[in-house]
Amino acid sequence: MSGGGAGTGEVVPQDAVTVIVVRDAHGPSDDDGSLEVLLLERHGGSAFAPGALVFPGGKIDPSDALVDRSRVRCSDASRWAGCLGVDDPDAAITLLVAAVRETFEESGVLLAIRADGADLATRPLPEAELAATRARMAARDAAYDWRGWLERHDLVLDLDAMCMWSWWLTPKTEPRRYDTRFLVAAMPAGQRATHDEVETTSLRWIRPVDALAEHAAGRLHMIYPTRCTLEQLSAHPGSHSALRAARDGAVDLRRIEPEIVRVDDQPMVQHPDGGPPAQV
Repeated sequence: MSGGGAGTGEVVPQDAVTVIVVRDAHGPSDDDGSLEVLLLERHGGSAFAPGALVFPGGKIDPSDALVDRSRVRCSDASRWAGCLGVDDPDAAITLLVAAVRETFEESGVLLAIRADGADLATRPLPEAELAATRARMAARDAAYDWRGWLERHDLVLDLDAMCMWSWWLTPKTEPRRYDTRFLVAAMPAGQRATHDEVETTSLRWIRPVDALAEHAAGRLHMIYPTRCTLEQLSAHPGSHSALRAARDGAVDLRRIEPEIVRVDDQPMVQHPDGGPPAQV
């Protein structure tokens, strides 16, 4: 879905998605500074951002395009195509399916409903089966197609649960490049987040301001787009405020491509809007 880079010596970016899962620390009706976000710690041996705290997400898989349209709820795929910068509604649905799949695989949060409209808090899936399914999806020795599992449990992926938040493109000089759409969704009622113990080694719910303070103190490692996203979220007192801003389009949806610069012989990242260089 991404273009550019061919014949220029640049690494062609891979399409990717990430989901900012938000909740309120003191209950679903609070809007008093209790906004928390879900962050996962990437495995220290990961090729990309080892040891960093990130939002759940990942690359598009070919199977994402094969999920039957009866297994997705998406009220306006054409509008999504415009937001996501893809050519057609089918490509948009593929990206959104990837977002749901990666979020479930990495954090156990499943943005889905039953086909009859019931939510998973009302009719939950057995935790042991959820864990087993995630383990099969995360296994690196064989590809697991979860479409049969969705069919057996009559599940519909709730693409309408997500809203576009931002869009980041890895700098041209990096050896691994991702064209990443950042989406935001509320933590579904009745579910529990857990890390996958494959790509991630821990999980935490944390207020954006606290995460930024911990990073500034050198206690948390977060890459630049994550920090910028947390700064944006810190302006919202609760999850309702953040989700409302995303639904209303009151967020920056430009495709942001920072640049790597050197300051005192150290690599730094420069936002295209200017300002002082920041830690990578």
